[in-house]
Amino acid sequence: MHYLTAFFIAAVLSLLLTPLALYVSVKGKVFDRPGLRKIHQKAMPCLGGAAVAVAVLITIWLIKSLWPGIFYGLAGKFTAITFGGLLILGVGLYDDLKSASVALRLVFQFAAAGILIAGGFCVTVLPSPLGGVFALGLFSIPFTALWIVFIINAINFIDGLDGLAAGIATIVAATIFVSAEASGEGLIGLLAIVTVGALLGFLPFNFHPARIFLGDSGATFIGFILAAMTTLGTMKSIATVALLIPIAALGVPMVDTASAVLRRTWRGQMFYRADKEHVHHTLLTIGFSHQGAVMFLYGITVFLAILAMLLSLADRRLISILAGLFLILVWIFFKKWQKGRD
Repeated sequence: MHYLTAFFIAAVLSLLLTPLALYVSVKGKVFDRPGLRKIHQKAMPCLGGAAVAVAVLITIWLIKSLWPGIFYGLAGKFTAITFGGLLILGVGLYDDLKSASVALRLVFQFAAAGILIAGGFCVTVLPSPLGGVFALGLFSIPFTALWIVFIINAINFIDGLDGLAAGIATIVAATIFVSAEASGEGLIGLLAIVTVGALLGFLPFNFHPARIFLGDSGATFIGFILAAMTTLGTMKSIATVALLIPIAALGVPMVDTASAVLRRTWRGQMFYRADKEHVHHTLLTIGFSHQGAVMFLYGITVFLAILAMLLSLADRRLISILAGLFLILVWIFFKKWQKGRD
């Protein structure tokens, strides 16, 4: 019952707050302006993420107060999420308003990661290729900090098309919710379902043609919340599948971010330098429409998420069906690529 209530509260709050964020953004002239490395052709309001963040934070505390018994003893974790999230939101808003330096953003991101770690969010084990898990030991804290910052930026990097980052994050959060519910991890389930609700309330304003963007503040805040879910989950449930599900669901932004960093480093560029070679740019180049590219990446994310969950069930028939779906997606990709070349 509390999950359903949380979902609706977050969705309604986001649905009501997003028009307010749009109004404030237009009146305050807070826009994401067109540039050589950007897709949009006109200045766009970019405070939508603030509406999502406020909806998430208000909802989790409201649910905690309405069902104190369910979340007894977790006040420290709620506090860590709130203060860390506000830190990320704050530097993101400053970046949207004034354009913060990369160094400043990273300092705040690592500080937010430190708050989460101090609050008990920590990756202690990783899936082993030989089966089971591998204990990180002394490397747990630095790995967790790097992981949190990586996920924060992964969602921000993928935020290049209308509805892309918010939609992928919705799929990821929904996947984590299913996993958390199955393993009895209440706080992760709450964070996940609240995130789904808040993003679904925002997406009607963000689908192509978008009326408002998440902005750096929104994309990084969502990344922070997703990172919190994944780092907390590894403490309670050490099954390999429980670790792989969120990692698989985050596959698109993770691979895109890793390839961007490697590509820029290989060329002797700074890893944070913007370009138009992200996966969504590539899809547009080879012939996908704006909506088509977004839907294709949604499909890949859904595929990876379902695959990870099916592996836990070992249902070979369903896995075969999913493999067929993947081959169809690959076929569509290469047909578009071939058409683009011609």
